[in-house]
Amino acid sequence: MLGFLTPYRGERYHLRDYEGPERAPRGPKELFNYRHSSLQNVIELCFGVLKARFTVLKNMPNYKLRRQRLVPIACCVLHNFIRSQGCCERMFREYENEDMLIEGEGEAEGRSIPNIDLSPSNVALMSNVRDEIVKKNAERLLTQ
Repeated sequence: MLGFLTPYRGERYHLRDYEGPERAPRGPKELFNYRHSSLQNVIELCFGVLKARFTVLKNMPNYKLRRQRLVPIACCVLHNFIRSQGCCERMFREYENEDMLIEGEGEAEGRSIPNIDLSPSNVALMSNVRDEIVKKNAERLLTQ
């Protein structure tokens, strides 16, 4: 993995900071942060549903890494199959609540993330990617 896109520092980030029409994103950088935060929220909700349904994801046995990486994929496949059959919709309704606190949410904070190149050149590269996304969004906003 080359790197990851970080939100802009010094700009609002959390969804609760944007609640209400008068608090809408002001400018391309805030819009990027708002969308970044929205995506992070959706991902955390998805993992919350998976962890609630498949407890193996909360307490992963000490499998070899080669096998361990397949467990979440298998859980996603089973989850999607169950959902396609219309079973157990109660759990999906419970996790649709955006204000719901999910056990373990934010646990990754403070932990190092393996296999990500954090060299200055790569950090600069990912910052340029983020800036290009913002530039394209700014152009779209101006034409609307």
